[in-house]
Formats: sequence, structure tokens, C-alpha cells
Amino acid sequence: MNIEQLSHLCEVIESGSFTIAAQKLMINEAKIKESIISLEIEFGIKLIECVEESKVVPSFECLQIISFVKEIVTNCKEIEEELKVLHKKSTANCNTMFDVSMF
Repeated sequence: MNIEQLSHLCEVIESGSFTIAAQKLMINEAKIKESIISLEIEFGIKLIECVEESKVVPSFECLQIISFVKEIVTNCKEIEEELKVLHKKSTANCNTMFDVSMF
């Protein structure tokens, strides 16, 4: 399990379609399906049910865990954003010259 797979699951659930999720994430639809299948194997549960050719819904089991999955994905995105800010601050501080001979 990794954050990318969990993000794929969230997007499929939100969009109700592998195709739309792939378009939103700008990746191949097959990659999203592979991610979901891999999670299903790892978790040992069915996550997505196909109700029509192009429409999907979360399984009962998925509904039991999706709030946790969304929280994890959200937290990871927040961490990534904070790290970007810290990186910018760190880079700005590195560009400041200090005269160490004064110390």
C-alpha cells in the first residue's frame, strides 16, 4: 500500500469512474485499475463494484474504511505542502552569507 494507490482509490470513489479518475489524475486508466486491484489483494477485500460499463461504486467494505483513507491522503498532501514551504525557507536561508570570522 502506498499513498499513490490510496489517492487513486479516493479519486475513483469521488468520480464514480475509472475513466474520469484517470483523466483527472492525468494517468492511464489501466494504472488506476492496477492500483485498485493491488489494494484489494493486499487488503483481502473488494473495494470497487462495477454497476455499469463505465460507472463504479464503493463496496460495503470500502465504505467502512474510505474515511480513513481520505484522511491519510489529505494528511500526506498537507505534509507535502508544508515540506515545500520549509524547503523554500531553507533555500532562502542558505543563500544568506554569514561572516563567520566575527564569531
